[in-house]
Amino acid sequence: MRVLLTGAAGQLGQHLQASAPAGIDLVCSRRSGGEQACDLADCQSVLALLDRVEPQLIINAAAWTAVDAAEDHEEQARVLNADLPGWLADWARAHDAGLISYSTDYVFSGEPGRPWREDDPCDPQSAYGRTKRAGELKILDSGARALILRTAWVYSALPGNFLSAIIARAAQGQDLRVVDDQIGSPTWAGSLAEASWRLVERFDRVDAPSILHVAGATAMSWCEFARRALDRAVTVGRIPGPVGLEAIASEAWPQKARRPAWSVLDVRRVEAWVGRPMDSVDEALQECFARWTTSQP
Repeated sequence: MRVLLTGAAGQLGQHLQASAPAGIDLVCSRRSGGEQACDLADCQSVLALLDRVEPQLIINAAAWTAVDAAEDHEEQARVLNADLPGWLADWARAHDAGLISYSTDYVFSGEPGRPWREDDPCDPQSAYGRTKRAGELKILDSGARALILRTAWVYSALPGNFLSAIIARAAQGQDLRVVDDQIGSPTWAGSLAEASWRLVERFDRVDAPSILHVAGATAMSWCEFARRALDRAVTVGRIPGPVGLEAIASEAWPQKARRPAWSVLDVRRVEAWVGRPMDSVDEALQECFARWTTSQP
């Protein structure tokens, strides 16, 4: 199967490349460099890429992920988070190809007293969430054979995410202050990539656009996640020793974009699809650090 991967240079894109199964003809597209460089904010460039590669399946791991910056640049974020998925879905429908595209817990607001299900009403409270929801709707309206994979709190050992940031600070002996009143589903990029490939193996079941929640199986606060990550980092020698960890309220760490207070995703549907449970936080952290100490991703 020929698969086109957009956003190949990102943390999820790198994990998707590393875990691609045998038999996949994976064509990777990046913003610059390589044979398939493409400006994903330009529709004509995207369509030219698709016509050139002729993928049987598109995995869209590209997105505007700068959550706070999106508050000041919503239209630019909308191009990558909404327009691009729409272009890909329309091409896929016209060429009988499949599409997997990723979305976010930021489409939700409130605390339902249980994990969010795929059919719960959306109410995004940030520019990032609004643009990602708009992308979902474009795919759903396209009629393409598509899976929208909502995920949450994605981390890895690669730069530019919560885990790598706190480990870098702890390695310098800095104490940490971490929010304790936002609850979510920490998701290792490696687990997300592996679940994605399992869904590719079962893509013949997809005949219309559908949403699946694909996230870590454990619910906790950012502070609890930091505590478990730091404990693991000490155990494997990634940091020299424990550092101070102070639990704080969201108000003590002001950010431009409003974060969901409850980001726990119900993953039972995807677990039924792939025939195995999603990784717990402890399982995923163990695997993440095992690879961190050798090679990445």
